[in-house]
Amino acid sequence: MDWIQALAPTSETDKYLRVVAAFFLFAWNWLVATHLENPYPATLIDSYAIPLTRVGLLALVVLSAMWCPSVGIMAALAYVCLGADVLFFTSRK
Repeated sequence: MDWIQALAPTSETDKYLRVVAAFFLFAWNWLVATHLENPYPATLIDSYAIPLTRVGLLALVVLSAMWCPSVGIMAALAYVCLGADVLFFTSRK
């Protein structure tokens, strides 16, 4: 059960940062990712075509999951929805 204690927030600031990050990503997923064909900024779509950008975003998902599993789940969902929408937008060109 030591791994459960390792996932627990170490301070009050860490606890609030986890809640804020999870809520921000939940709001992002609710407002943006739940709507099919939601327009993303052109810069984001153009930069998603670069493989290094996708690797960097995936690294952010992994790091956020290592920090807090709830934040990691929300970040992974946002990453998948972004990828699905970008592939949809770029296939029409």
